Amino acid sequence: MVFKKSMRDRKGLGSPTEKTEVLSEDLLQIERRLDTVRSMCHHSHKRLIACFQGQHGTDVERRHKKLPLTALAQNMQEASTQLEESLLGKMLETCGDAENQLALELSQHEAFVEKEIVDPLYGIAEVEIPNIQKQRKQLARLVLDWDSVRARWNQAHKSSGTNFQGLPSKIDTLKEEMDEAGNKVEQCKDQLAADMYNFMAREGEYGKFFVMKLFCHLWVVLHLSLCVREGIGSPEQKSQSPDFQVPL
Repeated sequence: MVFKKSMRDRKGLGSPTEKTEVLSEDLLQIERRLDTVRSMCHHSHKRLIACFQGQHGTDVERRHKKLPLTALAQNMQEASTQLEESLLGKMLETCGDAENQLALELSQHEAFVEKEIVDPLYGIAEVEIPNIQKQRKQLARLVLDWDSVRARWNQAHKSSGTNFQGLPSKIDTLKEEMDEAGNKVEQCKDQLAADMYNFMAREGEYGKFFVMKLFCHLWVVLHLSLCVREGIGSPEQKSQSPDFQVPL
């Protein structure tokens, strides 16, 4: 194993208070980058949820029922029945249907964004990166154990000149403990490095979440605009209301 050691380590004077750095510079840079990515995903997830008009975590039908647009549509439709066959009643019915369609489209859009964008961002910020960071902490604990037993092994070697009974056996035991601790460090480091590199290799996939969000936003704005035109009437079909004389 090739690790970065302090000057005392290179002189054979290791101390349990001096930690050996086992990660390469590339991995240390990735570690710092993970903190930034996690913070970005966490805040993006939080802000996206704040943009929802429907209830987070519900299906399309339940979300649709709770939308303010749905309540407005119902109010218009109820008012239209009270006005019976009057022109205002017909206008309220048409507008109520259009508002209800808008609410349905919005609820479908929010459910899609939640599934395809919000939930994956949560997974990155609260599951994937924390799991890697837990491995990093585990590696740090193993390194401390390894440094500790290595320091005791060095100290035993320094004391071997006294030739007191049982010291060779103690040195052999410490050597076995040191080798075992070193192997644990190596295994944990290799797994951590693999997970770090794998995560960064998928960085482009994470960027697609934000591109998808922008595309979805543009799509829903256009689609809702078309819904309004189809529900109330296009300018070519109904450029002026015969009674109110205002553009629809």
